Amino acid sequence: MKSIGNNMTICPVCGAGGTFSFESRDMMYDKQEAHCYHVCRNCRSEYQTPMPNAARIASFYPDDYDQYVPLGELNRPSHAKTAVLKYHYGYVHLPAPPFPYRLISRAVAAVRYKDELPYIAAGRALDIGCGNGRFIRNMNALGWNCEGVEFNLTAVNVCRQAGLKVFHGDLHQAKYESASFDLVTARHLIEHVPEPDALVAEISRILKPGGQVAIETPNNCSWGRKMFGRRWFANEVPRHLVLFNTASLTRLLNHHGFRLRQHQTSASPKIILNSWDYVIGNRGVPSRKKKLRRILARPISFWAALFNKGDILFAVYEKT
Repeated sequence: MKSIGNNMTICPVCGAGGTFSFESRDMMYDKQEAHCYHVCRNCRSEYQTPMPNAARIASFYPDDYDQYVPLGELNRPSHAKTAVLKYHYGYVHLPAPPFPYRLISRAVAAVRYKDELPYIAAGRALDIGCGNGRFIRNMNALGWNCEGVEFNLTAVNVCRQAGLKVFHGDLHQAKYESASFDLVTARHLIEHVPEPDALVAEISRILKPGGQVAIETPNNCSWGRKMFGRRWFANEVPRHLVLFNTASLTRLLNHHGFRLRQHQTSASPKIILNSWDYVIGNRGVPSRKKKLRRILARPISFWAALFNKGDILFAVYEKT
């Protein structure tokens, strides 16, 4: 990370200066080493400083960080979801659901399945950081031609055993042809990347004009972040290198020729209760597994999402 004097550093999102925001440790694995984060004075992104190199980033991920279990049987979408996909997202080839679901599909679409993506017949899609390939398989079942990129070899092997097309490595190493995808998805990925500008530039290169990228990432302007501060579960220090908000993410995407099509935030009792466990130092039974605490957390999740202040940001951008 470059310094620009007076303890300021260069923001990896917009290039402006930043100052100290918070210091925390790896609470997920109860490690004591402190990690420092700065906040950009311009776009309000927060980023680890100094930005670690590749070897140090790899050390943040213990062997049990992700368990990539083999895929089970494919679950068909519910009648309600099928109705929303068919009548509101262009999946006209799906079988018609029972008549009552057709009648209520508009109402259901207004409150659920808002992160579904419009269908492109035989469209080519890429899921970056695809894990065990569940999303790829689901997309293929809906009529897409979807493949993935995944850095973890165990996950890649799980995908390949399921017959899915997955490249082992990062997006740049895959060397896809320019303008070769209709859709790129990056869910809970960009916050782990030390150079998000380079990632978005490569996504722009491989997308066709009019193609879309869907990004899901923690929202550092959420109510949860304001309530819990450095103990907010979605900080996930030190693995989350950059924390975004709608404005900063959109600024980054605009710089590479994208325009915002839709965005929303969501919240869940899990993040609230995991954050609470960090506050009280609970290392026993997680609060998210206690029914009363889940019930108490639900109203907070509901109102946070209603006012677009949820912990998780979902945004779709179109390449112009």
